[in-house]
Amino acid sequence: MSFVDAARDTMRSPAFKFLIVLALILALTIPLLFVYALVWEREQFAKKAATGISQTWANRQTVSGPYLIVPTETSRQVTTKSGSETRITRGRVAFLPEVLKVTGDIQTEIRSRGIFDVPVYRSQVGISGRFLPPDWQRVAANVDRLLWAEAELVVLISDVRGIKSTASISIGGSDRKFRAGSGLSGGGTAGIHVPVSEATVKAGFPFAFDLALNGSKGLSFVPAGGETDVKIKSNWPHPSFGGQFLPDARDIADTGFSANWKIPRLARGQGQELALNSLSQLRQFQSFGVELFQPVRFYSLAQRALKYALGFIAIAFLAVFVIEIQSRQRVHWIQYLFAGLALIIFYVLLVGTAEHIGFDAGYGLAAFATTTLIGTYFGTVTRSARRGAIVFGVLALIYGLLFLLLRLEDYALLVGSIAAFSLIAIVMFATRNVDWSGKAPGPDAASAHRPSPAE
Repeated sequence: MSFVDAARDTMRSPAFKFLIVLALILALTIPLLFVYALVWEREQFAKKAATGISQTWANRQTVSGPYLIVPTETSRQVTTKSGSETRITRGRVAFLPEVLKVTGDIQTEIRSRGIFDVPVYRSQVGISGRFLPPDWQRVAANVDRLLWAEAELVVLISDVRGIKSTASISIGGSDRKFRAGSGLSGGGTAGIHVPVSEATVKAGFPFAFDLALNGSKGLSFVPAGGETDVKIKSNWPHPSFGGQFLPDARDIADTGFSANWKIPRLARGQGQELALNSLSQLRQFQSFGVELFQPVRFYSLAQRALKYALGFIAIAFLAVFVIEIQSRQRVHWIQYLFAGLALIIFYVLLVGTAEHIGFDAGYGLAAFATTTLIGTYFGTVTRSARRGAIVFGVLALIYGLLFLLLRLEDYALLVGSIAAFSLIAIVMFATRNVDWSGKAPGPDAASAHRPSPAE
């Protein structure tokens, strides 16, 4: 046999065709990367729309306080060139309420920018509690004098643009108007304040006020009280509770949710008198609340689906390959390539339809269209409706498995590993009698190995 004949036989063998199929699968990685970039770009558009709406409405809100802020003075002697002089350093100390009760009613609505929807809310927040007479001896060791006459009651609000009514506060039965600004410096110190008289501060006092507060994405609070009790209800049916404390009780229904937190001072891990840097840590690391979770996360689901794409393309190609070698009906590698491109366009079709009709409906539509197209195509190529139906069934099974993997996040690895093991077992036994070299033993070879009568 000449070299040309040997090369021709090799190129016609199932083994060589199998290598071509593997090369096509790897080559399809390139268009998959472009599709992944497309999905990422659409996700950025959605985030940009959400950010734009939040900037014009109000961002996520965190309500912290109220705190009783009292200025302090500390004197120290310093030596200068002209002698010794006394320098006075001013500071602030925060006293926390003994009891803090918060009630919140969050009413959500959907705002749209283009095709993207973002949940925003209007909330009515009621805050009440009581300050005990300050235990100034706990801070007297570090300061020389507390300026009680300059005391202020401060409420920190992360985005004051969301305040929609002129807030007033009842202090010891007397109503007063809040003033703009918190009077504190540093990041995250936006808010409102009201002066409190020295006599009121030293006697202790109850307080109560309401806030009409707009926001988006979520609402959080800080456990500022010695005993903090927070109750929230909303018409949003998909809450995601987060932060340092989960609710002690919650009720979630299709019409909304309610939740209740009870946080004692021991769980907070800090006393009732704090320096401003400790107050900043309290706001930053001990907040808790609720996120307005959007269950339609088709961009992240599409990205997860793309991670399985190469494996599912390989499954589809293997199914066609087994059908080809079993039926001896030739399928050109270009036809494999067309099928692979159709399997990739599935993801583009999925994202495009999911943006308008939701992920589940978009997935079903894209999967049905792709399965019907490829099943009909290979039924025509192999001139067999039965083989086309087999390809259709294999693809339907693949897309069903993929949908299951996307939904079962915790068990995706288990289900995927079982499916992969089952697949390789089916392929092994379906191809166990295949002559991969394409050279079946001829009559001469058979007679050459036939034992003689003497043997």
